[in-house]
Amino acid sequence: MLRRMILHMIQKKAIIRIGVPAIIINAKGEILLGKRSDDHVFYPSLWGLPGGFVEYGETLEQAVKREVREELGVEVRVVKTAKSFYENLPNKECSVHSIDVPHYCKITRGKPEARDETSEVKWFKSGEIKRMRLAYSHKKILREEGLI
Repeated sequence: MLRRMILHMIQKKAIIRIGVPAIIINAKGEILLGKRSDDHVFYPSLWGLPGGFVEYGETLEQAVKREVREELGVEVRVVKTAKSFYENLPNKECSVHSIDVPHYCKITRGKPEARDETSEVKWFKSGEIKRMRLAYSHKKILREEGLI
């Protein structure tokens, strides 16, 4: 209920949100994705990069670390910011306008497990991701970063 009320407020005020997807790659070159829960407001049941929106007063780095901790239960170190930023225009699956600033991260503590709005977590080979439909502009991010 509260989430829907907040979404309504965001949409009414035409706010542009800043997203911080985390690109996490293991030693085998696989990319970590999380499956969004079936009841998620945006892109339900789709796989995507872990991450979320920056909260007021938070730096981009603080936000990506918080989001990964909430969704996967792990601590990460930000290695670098992606080459570019990516825009998500409102569409039938997501009515929020957002700008994604992806961050490459390394897990420093813990083993990824599904938490919060994530129903499943899995490492994928780039070839597998090429055939998948991902949430937001995550596939475009991975393609333009030269990862798939």
